[in-house]
This record gives sequence, structure tokens and C-alpha cells, in this order.
Amino acid sequence: MNAFLVARKLRDSESHTCPVTKTDGPTIIPLVGGHTFQSFATILSGATGLLSTLIILFLIFQHARHYSSPVQQRQIIRILLLVPWVCFFSFLIVWQIKAGLYLVLALDVGCSFALASFLLLMCDYVLSNQNGFQELFGSGANKNDLYAPNSPVWLKKSWYAVLQFIPTSIILWIATVISLAAGTYCANSNSIHFAHIWITVLKGFVTAIAVLSSIKFYKQMKPQLVQHNVMKKLISFKGIIGLNALQSFIINILVTKDFIKPTKYMTIEDFQTGLPSLIMACEMPIFAILLFICFPVSPYQAAKPQHGILIAMLQAMNLSDLLGAFVRGPMRMVRLQQEGLSRQGSFTLLQADEADASVEGAYMGRGNTHV
Repeated sequence: MNAFLVARKLRDSESHTCPVTKTDGPTIIPLVGGHTFQSFATILSGATGLLSTLIILFLIFQHARHYSSPVQQRQIIRILLLVPWVCFFSFLIVWQIKAGLYLVLALDVGCSFALASFLLLMCDYVLSNQNGFQELFGSGANKNDLYAPNSPVWLKKSWYAVLQFIPTSIILWIATVISLAAGTYCANSNSIHFAHIWITVLKGFVTAIAVLSSIKFYKQMKPQLVQHNVMKKLISFKGIIGLNALQSFIINILVTKDFIKPTKYMTIEDFQTGLPSLIMACEMPIFAILLFICFPVSPYQAAKPQHGILIAMLQAMNLSDLLGAFVRGPMRMVRLQQEGLSRQGSFTLLQADEADASVEGAYMGRGNTHV
């Protein structure tokens, strides 16, 4: 009996102890031309990140130059900015590999803002249709209901399920930094006694809710959105984080199961932290090209720009509409955007029927852009 109690106490003690990272292995030697893996990976991630950023900045410049539909294009610019964000942090993680765990969840923060911007972009696509307001808020909705406080239940659920990704991703990033500093994170253990498993599970949960809710919104409004190639747009930027999560998961499984071991070129830390970010950085030019194709500027070039390049960038950087969407809700958010559009005087690519202009006039400025 005493032996059993002693063994149980030892097991309990071990479960509260974070396994030490394996640092033993061959002496690291240069991989290419006198550069170790880390220095070579830093150069490569920086080069691919710079290339990806230049591609996206050129596209952003084109949208800002032809800023003829402000409500749509400011959301597009925000989505495109995900690429420089991911490139920057991927480079930092590879360069400062010791701080990699402190930085990796920053990728989710950038994705959360891009996904929220995409939700507002989808709403705008729907509302730009001739009967968009009725299609989004129900067949009984009309001009007299614009200031009503209520929105359809399905819309509210999708709205807040996507927007929750912003605060939760920030909170999880802060929790990761705090637990790492306090020594309670323990990336090498999936024990419930450490923060790593809880943060990982919560991260997967809130991400899945946000992405699935975006897809649900698309399916609900598919007849109005299919012409805008919305699913291709979603995959083109959400695939960045999804692919990174999958690659990191596979590499971590291989490392923890000892399928991958330290070599004379790479340490365990290089495999676990540096390699996923390097792969992500090398994939970014592909995603930059996909975004270039999926978010073209051509549909906006025919109309006169509403603002200059500087104003366009300032509007895209002003996140008050995203942050305010939490308290305003779908109906009030539409109302405020509507008032702003009346002042901005946006353009329309497809003219609505004059008989419906009195009802849909507030949305005529949004631009029914087929992109």
C-alpha cells in the first residue's frame, strides 16, 4: 500500500513538471556557404517576405489609387495587409527563434482582423444588390425598418461568431506571453496542468467558430455572393493561417514522437519553431499572387476615385468600424455605413431599377462590383 502511494505521488509530481527540451545532439555545422540553418533561414524568410510584401503593396497602391468604392476597398486593403503582417512575424520568429513562442500567436491576431473585414465585405456585396437590404434582413424589411434595433437571429449569430475572433485571439496571445514568462506554458507537454494545452484547444475552437460562421454566412447568401467569387477570396487568405497550423501540427507530432531528432544542421528548436515559420514565409509569394488574382483592382478603375491615396490608406487603417461592430450590431452598423456613404457619394457599377431607388437608394453608392 505504501509503495502504491509513493508511486502515485511520484506520478503526480511528474505531471506537474514540465519536460526539459532536448538540447543534446551533434554539434551544429554550417548548412550552406558558411551559414547555419538559422542564419540561412533568416535570409531566405526575409527575401521571400520582402517579395510577397512588394507584390501586395503594389496591389494595395492600385486600390488606393482607384479608390472609387471606399466601403468595399477599405475592407479589401485590410485583408491584403494580412500578407505583410504574416511575413513580418514569420521573419521575426525565424530570426529571434528563442522568442518564437512569444510571437507565433500574432499570426492569428492578423487573421482575425482580416476575417472580420471579410465579413463586412460580404455584407456590402449583398447590400449592393438591387434588393440587398431585404435579402439580408428579411423580406419584411424596407426603408421604414432601417432604424429598427433587431436583426435576424442567424445574422446576429454569424456576425458575433466572426467578430469574437478579434478579442479572443488577442487575449490568447497575451495569455501565451504571460504563461511563458511565468513558466507555466510548457510547449513540450499536453498536461492539463500547463497553459499550452488549454491555449491550443481554445485557439482551435475560436478559430473554427469564426471560419465556419463565415462559411455559413456565404451559404445563406450564396445567390447574392456567388458572382463575387467569395469562396475563392476566403480561401486565398484564410489558407495562410490554416496551412501554417497544419504544418506546425504535423512537425510537432513528428518531433514529440521522436520521428524527427536533432541533426548536425538543425536543433529541436529549429524544427519546432523555426521550420514552420520558414515554410510559411516561402509559401507567402504564392498566397500574394492568389490574393492579387482574387482581389483585382480592375472593377474599380472605370469610376472616378472618391479620395486620394493618403485618405484611402487612413480609412483602411481606421478600425473604428470593426471595433464598433461589437456594440452596434448588424442593423446599426448598416445604418452608420449608410450615412457615411451618403456623405462620400460612392459609385454604382450596376444601376438599380428606378422604381426601387427610394428603398435602396442608400446602398446605390456601395458599388455592385463583380469581383
